[in-house]
Formats: sequence, structure tokens, C-alpha cells
Amino acid sequence: MDELKNQQGVANRVNSFAFLRKSSLNLFSTVKKVWAITGLEASFWIFGLFFLVFINSPETPHLTICPLSNLGFEFCPGCGLGNSISYLFRGYFEASIQSHPLGIVAFLTISYRIISLIKNNRRRLCQMSYN
Repeated sequence: MDELKNQQGVANRVNSFAFLRKSSLNLFSTVKKVWAITGLEASFWIFGLFFLVFINSPETPHLTICPLSNLGFEFCPGCGLGNSISYLFRGYFEASIQSHPLGIVAFLTISYRIISLIKNNRRRLCQMSYN
């Protein structure tokens, strides 16, 4: 009798782990589909924008990788662009323009690029499914 209960308990535990395997396979297939639609370049752009929204704090000084700034030049056409987009996401439009006048244009350009990449990837996937 005890042996039968032990076998049933083992079977119940195996079934519960089967559910975990099934849900992780569904998650993996979902991630795979999203990756196929977005693609590598769009994923990098999306990650960069999320970084500027959630992680970057334009008020605090940070290490720069700008070669012109590291060489001692005071003017760099790209410096302040990330801060400008970060201010834009936080709703500080005046600070965004002061940080870099082309921050809004850069954000619109990046957004357009992400949308066009996703559209092209979806079109390519649809064509592949019809062939």
C-alpha cells in the first residue's frame, strides 16, 4: 500500500514538472517569434532607447567613450544626444533642447528606423511562409 502511494506521489511530481517544461517551451517559442520579427538591429535600437528611459540619469556625471571629449576637444557634435533623448522621455523638453538641439530629431529618426525594420522583417517572414 505504501509503495503504491509513493509511486502516485512520484507520478504527481513528474506531472507538475511537465507543466514547467511545457510553459518554458511556450516562452522560448514566443521569444523566438519576437526575435524573428524584430531582428538584431531593431533589438539593439529598442534596448538603447530603454536604457535611456530607465537607466540613464542625465543629471549625474558619467564616464564618456567619446573620442573627441577624451582628446580634450570642447565641441563634439554627438555629445549630449543621449542626455537629450533621456530628458525628452522624462518630459523636460526645454532641458532636452538645451542638452542637444537635435535630440528630438534623433529620437524620431531612431523610432522610424525601428518601425521600418520591424515592417521589413514581418514582410520577409510572411513571404517565407507563403513559399
